[in-house]
Amino acid sequence: MQKAVLTRALQLGWLASVMAVAYLSLKPGIRPPGDFGHIDKAYHFLSYCWLAFLPLLAFAKQRTAMNLSLAMIGLGLGLEFIQYFLPARTLSGLDFLANSLGVGLGLWLGLKLRPLVLVEAGK
Repeated sequence: MQKAVLTRALQLGWLASVMAVAYLSLKPGIRPPGDFGHIDKAYHFLSYCWLAFLPLLAFAKQRTAMNLSLAMIGLGLGLEFIQYFLPARTLSGLDFLANSLGVGLGLWLGLKLRPLVLVEAGK
């Protein structure tokens, strides 16, 4: 029962994270905190790293986890494309690059930690 609760919490946490990133990506006038140039690229990188990492811990079937993690590249591209049509937002190839690099690191970390986490959780 504990394992199922943890798994469900991780899955819901991932879904909430996806929704938060989508909302923040599409809401006009959002400025990330920080005072150095291109800090938004760091936020893009870290956000998509998290979005790709979490499914590898939250879903027992590796194929499902990998597909959800890789789908974050499509999410980043789709949100960037939508921003082109929104006032006060712009399409940015550098944002998409930061998103994709974040997905790459998230996948790498998730695949390295997945065996440890799944053994500990008894999956």
